[in-house]
Amino acid sequence: MRPSSISDIPDMWASTYDIVSQVPLGRVTTYGHVAKALGDVVASRFVGLAMSVNDDIVRVPCRRVVRSDGGLGGYTGGGPKRKAALLEAEGVHVRCGKVAEFERLLLTDFVSESPLKALRARQRALRRLVKMPKTAVDVRYVAGLDVAYASERGFAAAAVFDYSSGELVSQFVREAKAEFPYIPTYLAFRELPFVSSLMEELPDRTVLMYDGNGMLHPEEMGIATHAGVEFGVPTIGVAKSLLCGTRGEPRPDGAVPIYSNGRVAGFELRSPSSDKPVYVSVGHGIGQRQSVEIVRRFLRHRVPEPTRMAHMIAERARRGTSHK
Repeated sequence: MRPSSISDIPDMWASTYDIVSQVPLGRVTTYGHVAKALGDVVASRFVGLAMSVNDDIVRVPCRRVVRSDGGLGGYTGGGPKRKAALLEAEGVHVRCGKVAEFERLLLTDFVSESPLKALRARQRALRRLVKMPKTAVDVRYVAGLDVAYASERGFAAAAVFDYSSGELVSQFVREAKAEFPYIPTYLAFRELPFVSSLMEELPDRTVLMYDGNGMLHPEEMGIATHAGVEFGVPTIGVAKSLLCGTRGEPRPDGAVPIYSNGRVAGFELRSPSSDKPVYVSVGHGIGQRQSVEIVRRFLRHRVPEPTRMAHMIAERARRGTSHK
């Protein structure tokens, strides 16, 4: 049996603090260099968040993490002035809001296991397992999936629709702590651990419609694709923004192909009731044509009904908890 791709996920908070703890007295580093040590510069914003909530300033000297141009950036321990004063006390001079002799003092080499590189490797390994059958799959239900957050609590919702009638037949919510932070293109590792608990509730012959990307992803491994391979079910990604790719010429039916890596990776669709598009791409276990047909079957508003309803259910659960 293939091991789960969403088990043994690294602790990104601990890894970040371990990296920053290596910056010695009299030196500085940047949010971007910490992110690179984690394995991917796209984690820079997360590094900033981790510094803002750091509560161990002795072991983790977040004051020594600055912007890529030497600008100080924020500091929750008293703002930029306090950050400048602390750095000055350590022998790092600040002039006009920037670190003097920045290049000389910049530390870029760290000891790190680069956890994001390992997660990217998992994605690429899963990519080889993606299937796009040429024949239509048998569909009885379409389940929309979405997740809402209240701080680090996640609320995963499934809205199950009968494919023939288009009617909502059941709904489920699961709540759990999101152990993995939000880092662009790594969303599956944040959401799927607690989405997995919804899978046992879904009936046979269900296609998952995920509020996120499928093949329209820099690694062709968006969260809808990851979910499909992980759970072994047909999935479709429906996103509200275009993560990658280039728009082609509209087809006679109004669908606009999105090209990525030299081929059609998805389609831009519009509901008759909305000027704003959605971006549809195969996740796993289903073909492009059938994916578009299923989304159009439920496209009454801008967002198709299964994911629109899942979003509403998840939001209601989030608001109910936040008001307690």
